[in-house]
Amino acid sequence: MRYLGALAPLALGATAYPFIEARRPRLRRYQLEKAPDLPALIPLRNPDNTDLPSDWQLRILHLSDLHLWSGSEWLCEYVASLSEFDEIDFVALTGDNFSDASGLAMLKRALKPLFKFPGAFVFGSNDYYSGRAKIPWHYFFPDKKPKLRTVPDLPTEEFRSFLTDGGWIDLNNQVATLNTTSPARQGRSAIALSLALSGVNDPHIGRDETVKVPPTWGQSQLRLALTHAPYARVLDQYATWGADLVLAGHTHGGQVCLPGFGALVNNTDLPLSYSGGLHLWKAGTVDNPAPRVHKGKIYPLPDLGKIAKDEQIGATRELEQTWVHISRGLGTSKFTPVRLACPPEASLITVSGYSN
Repeated sequence: MRYLGALAPLALGATAYPFIEARRPRLRRYQLEKAPDLPALIPLRNPDNTDLPSDWQLRILHLSDLHLWSGSEWLCEYVASLSEFDEIDFVALTGDNFSDASGLAMLKRALKPLFKFPGAFVFGSNDYYSGRAKIPWHYFFPDKKPKLRTVPDLPTEEFRSFLTDGGWIDLNNQVATLNTTSPARQGRSAIALSLALSGVNDPHIGRDETVKVPPTWGQSQLRLALTHAPYARVLDQYATWGADLVLAGHTHGGQVCLPGFGALVNNTDLPLSYSGGLHLWKAGTVDNPAPRVHKGKIYPLPDLGKIAKDEQIGATRELEQTWVHISRGLGTSKFTPVRLACPPEASLITVSGYSN
């Protein structure tokens, strides 16, 4: 009996740990450089060294999967506190912001301080439909998942207006060009930058349309794309278009992972190795990408050959690859507020380059 008594605290700690980990967010840092003699970004090995011999620099705060509701006060405070970083130049918000409608008030409190930075956003399914209790095993058997809902029950349009009134760009199946400034930082002079932006609405529920890019795509210093769910059909299009960087979320990094192995499921058509973090994506990585399915209609996969012939691409299509950052997200469903070997995260991605 005394052995059972000794094991009881261990069992209690093991049970409590996933709930504790879910409330310990971290800020991950990544660094990419756009070298003058290479058509694609390259990752730098020392993410703590931001003193690079380049002309311009842009630091992107990537937020995803907040899943806020009235009971997530701690996360609301954490997101708002990120506005205190003076090293942020741009904010990218990649969807699934709600758990239920009570999250709107929390989102306004969390994100309003970040409006002092330029930003852009796309939506996920949990910006249209509130979360609901699910049996986690559904994720391992996609054919057994409950049917997708068709009647939104969240204040989507009020939230969209809140974001656009705050100055952020709506990239749900839209494109834009943002003229901004690379700040004078670490010996650099301030330089005017052109960001070519493209985004799609949530591919997980079939709201994505064929990728479009702005007319400035080939001339801008940085070609940045946003999607909520990183499905292969979307990443293949951006790789063929020659995007520099795609930002996505949705996977929660697996949320409950095996130490030393990683994610058990990622709720997309990507290999499990693409469940979180920074990856180089090449068009054709997935042999049979999942098609778009929306309101019962199955759409044909985009014609990558047609995209490749577009004159806007020019030399950028030579590699047909792009970097994709898949955020592990900050929140969880309010019904499963746990994480294991996959702490919540915000990400700060530094991109450096040359003006010529």
